[in-house]
Amino acid sequence: MNGKRKRQRDAFRSRLFFPLLAAFLILFTEVPVLAADLVLEMGATPVVTSDPFPLSEAALLTGEPELVRKAGAVRLSVPPNGILTRDALLVAISEQGIGGIRLKLIMPPEVAVSLDESLSAVIKRLSGWEWQVEAEPLGDIPPGKPVGPLSIAPGTGSVTLKYDDGTGSERSLAVRLSWSRPAVVAARPVERGKVLDRDDVTVQSVRILRSTPLASAVEDVLGTVARRNLSAGEPIALNLFSSAPIIQRGDPVIISVRKAGFRIEVRGEALDAGCEGESIRVRNLQSRKVIQAVAVAPGRAEVQSE
Repeated sequence: MNGKRKRQRDAFRSRLFFPLLAAFLILFTEVPVLAADLVLEMGATPVVTSDPFPLSEAALLTGEPELVRKAGAVRLSVPPNGILTRDALLVAISEQGIGGIRLKLIMPPEVAVSLDESLSAVIKRLSGWEWQVEAEPLGDIPPGKPVGPLSIAPGTGSVTLKYDDGTGSERSLAVRLSWSRPAVVAARPVERGKVLDRDDVTVQSVRILRSTPLASAVEDVLGTVARRNLSAGEPIALNLFSSAPIIQRGDPVIISVRKAGFRIEVRGEALDAGCEGESIRVRNLQSRKVIQAVAVAPGRAEVQSE
């Protein structure tokens, strides 16, 4: 009898032990979780170049591409004491329109955010330049903080910084500057009048000599027309291009006229090339009369009623 009771007791303990062991493993062993929409990783001592700064400058963001882009653009201010907490970070992200997502946050409870005081970082803050700038000091960097100028135009070749050493006196430092940024350039020689396609352009880092508006993405210039010849490697300035004509000189067109609630259409010939919305000369093939019409679609021009 005692042997039978012992076997029953051991069996009961076994039935109780294994569920308890399983529960223990679930509580204290890492288990797979649902994939996060956004993973945010931040070290203990991030250094930023501006105040406020974009989150992408202080953290590594991975996940759904559009969400990464949106989160990376979140602007944060450097805290007065330099300490950024998890709670403050989450509040800032939420206030700037990011919520209702599965977020995996990898960071210490508090991080010490510091402002980069290198010469190039100072130039970036004064100019609002987000790309690369090389700053060569023409002398020893004075003690203290820069107090002037209030701003610097991107592309400026040199600048004189003024420093306050804390005693009320100022010292000056001349700095030579070199600016560069990613931009669309001609991948090969392009002739005037050429409609650009993907084989004509590429993106590379270029040196900036003045504040000329440059194309940043290939899509910005596809289908546009070069107003002059371009050399291979030449940056694509947006003012060097115009929209491609939707009607070419000599094209057959349908000329439409709206009158008294009616729409009259006749066949015609384009005497000018024109982009959408541009006024061109067209000839009515029936009356042979030359009139002005607006290019509205390939092969279609519309006479604007007065």
